[in-house]
Amino acid sequence: MSRDFLLRRTDQLSLSERRQFLELFARVFPRMMSLAEFERKYLCTPLGYSHHGLMLGDGCLAGAYNLVPYSYRHFGELRLFGLSVDAMVAPEHRGGPFNLLTMAQLACEGAMRDEIGFVFGFPNAQAYQFTTRVLQWRSMGELDYYALPINIGVLRPRWRWANPGVRVGARCLVHLPPLRRQARLDFNVEKLPDKCFERHRYDGEYQKIDLCDSRCTYRTCVEKDRIHVTYIVDVTPLTRASLAQAVRAVYEEVRSRTDMLLYVGRLPFRPPGLLRVPPSMQPRRVSMCGRVLNKRLIDERVLDIRNWNVNMSNFDTR
Repeated sequence: MSRDFLLRRTDQLSLSERRQFLELFARVFPRMMSLAEFERKYLCTPLGYSHHGLMLGDGCLAGAYNLVPYSYRHFGELRLFGLSVDAMVAPEHRGGPFNLLTMAQLACEGAMRDEIGFVFGFPNAQAYQFTTRVLQWRSMGELDYYALPINIGVLRPRWRWANPGVRVGARCLVHLPPLRRQARLDFNVEKLPDKCFERHRYDGEYQKIDLCDSRCTYRTCVEKDRIHVTYIVDVTPLTRASLAQAVRAVYEEVRSRTDMLLYVGRLPFRPPGLLRVPPSMQPRRVSMCGRVLNKRLIDERVLDIRNWNVNMSNFDTR
């Protein structure tokens, strides 16, 4: 079986190639992606396209490594970063890391030509070793889980008797006054949440609430065992006070139809109204990795996750 590798921008893909991409996606991942979703995800970017390292097997698409450009503030300068998403190889073309490595190298070469100085991603447990050992990306750390249980009986059926007490406790927790005020934090690395980002990241399944001096975005998903989880995806700008307002507002909106509030991110403070989930109870680890492509544009400080304002809005899960 012959294999060919090539670099393509999204706007260079024909309709037939886009459909092959969607067919491969459906084979590799446990869900379908529509053509409209594909175009929003890969074309609604600061460049108007994304970068794809592709593998063809006998003329048909058999693999893809994809980098989506985003605008980021990096220590006071506006820069382009690339997010790795939807890396995939058809089952019959697996058997070693070199096909995916070649596609990743092509995508990174395309990103460098467009002045993308840094690439990052959140690989799952299977892809983590490949990303750090083969691609030589740096492990940056893990995101934390913060939760507010509302119906604990759906998580542990034998604790269903405790639901009324947990609901009372949740209501009290979200309405506790802050212990102290905190000035606005200046994060050294954070995304630019402009209209381009909003069009790209959020569809009609996300809800937004305008708060006093900030805005939050949330979404309710039905997870395993029909547990309803409401994700606080983002709060902009992020402070202890704005996150407390967001938790309170989202709780009042969804408390009658959700089982839990959840925020996943890296915080430099203890979030009011939420409880930190111990690692043993987290559904999965969210590891962040990155690589500097252009040291003229980006320096090594970007690899310290403590410099970041990072949460679920920075990647494409939930």
